[in-house]
Amino acid sequence: MNMHRSILRSLTSLALCASCALGTGAAVAFANAVTAPASAASSRFAERVGSDVKLADGSVWKGEVGEKVRVTYMLNGREVTIEGTVLKIDPNVLRVEISDRGRTSVRTITSFDLKRVESIASDSGSTTAAPSQSAPAGSGGTGSGQSAQTPAQTSATGAATAKVPNIFVLPWEGMVGIGARHNEIEEIGKEADKFGPGQIIVILIDSPGGLVIEGDKIHETLVELKKRHRVVAWIKKAISAGAFTALHLDEIYFMRVGALFSITMFSGDKSIEGRELADWLRKVGEVTEMGGRPAVVGQAMVTRTIECSYDRDENGNITWYRTIQGKYVLSTNEQNLTLTAETAAHSKFSDGTADTVEELAQVLQLKEWKEVSDAGRRIHERWQRTIKEAQAVKPRLVMDWMNPAGSDVETQLASQIKAGTEILKWYDRCHPVMFLEAPNLPYEKKVIEDEVERMKKQLSRIKKAQRQ
Repeated sequence: MNMHRSILRSLTSLALCASCALGTGAAVAFANAVTAPASAASSRFAERVGSDVKLADGSVWKGEVGEKVRVTYMLNGREVTIEGTVLKIDPNVLRVEISDRGRTSVRTITSFDLKRVESIASDSGSTTAAPSQSAPAGSGGTGSGQSAQTPAQTSATGAATAKVPNIFVLPWEGMVGIGARHNEIEEIGKEADKFGPGQIIVILIDSPGGLVIEGDKIHETLVELKKRHRVVAWIKKAISAGAFTALHLDEIYFMRVGALFSITMFSGDKSIEGRELADWLRKVGEVTEMGGRPAVVGQAMVTRTIECSYDRDENGNITWYRTIQGKYVLSTNEQNLTLTAETAAHSKFSDGTADTVEELAQVLQLKEWKEVSDAGRRIHERWQRTIKEAQAVKPRLVMDWMNPAGSDVETQLASQIKAGTEILKWYDRCHPVMFLEAPNLPYEKKVIEDEVERMKKQLSRIKKAQRQ
């Protein structure tokens, strides 16, 4: 995270966007053609990376990506056991790919639901106890990644006490930094916190891109939120900064018309290059891997000179390449990578496709859609309404500020002070519109505050002189 902060904060004048313009206050543009280093040799991106995940009883299972495992976890109040291959391990989430009647799918299991993990010996089919750290005192852990209860006891107790997670949907649309911000993600996280850890937060993304400086805040927000809840992306349109946001998440689902692409960064009206581009490619790669996907997919969305293809065998296993040697080519040196719902599903980049909440419940492996409240939709509607109000009032306030009415200095100053005071209130209510949308105002509220104070002192001197 520290590297991310240093990179993005050094690029606060840069912007990510797609086919849009926000005015002179924030130069933003987007294109597919940028310069980048030559592509690297192909690789399978099947590294065996060791890590650990915390179980519900407080014990810790240590394992490796690519390892065959048997996993027992709670799903909708009952205990479920699956066998498959580990795709991702972190302290809060275990992702396992399973095969069922010739079809493969991915299970994302939070630590809150995780009861037991066992390594499966690939040569004999037998299981071995996985090494783990001792559980905290009083946690009920045995130090072997298991609960002290017998399987029968665990099942009975778990079914009686486990809670089906609640669902929260946050529509997240518009320009990143204006309509789509980290603030609303934080708000829905707080709503979910009221019901305890392990809730499901669906971020419904419909964004054409936006600002790098907001991406920095989104990164920090999502990293923290994923520690507490199961956060998934449901994509209608995720371009540029919208795509960068989606890549953070362990689960990505597409609507059938969904698309995810183009993470090119611009400085002014020119795409970044050299060291800045290399740093950005590295960060996009890290974020993509954070979501359990190969770095090359995200990086090929940044620049057309990174090629990307893959093979898919008869069992559905995917091999990725940084060249076009794979059977299925996603990007060449003539175009950036674009993922549709179809290509994302076929390459297993996505976890499923759904147009309705009922369909989404199925791919989320839920027996029902249990949206506990409309908090996320209300958060979204409230902010969108505030944006529209700010857009409506701003031109008039700026006109009164820049060209005050009145035939004498005293009246004009009074008009400016009134307008400036109102502008300051809108800085607090809707700073993005005040700064980013034309007619543009300074980024820092203090610039307006200082000018209002100067005008008040000038008006006070005029009135004092009139009384003498």
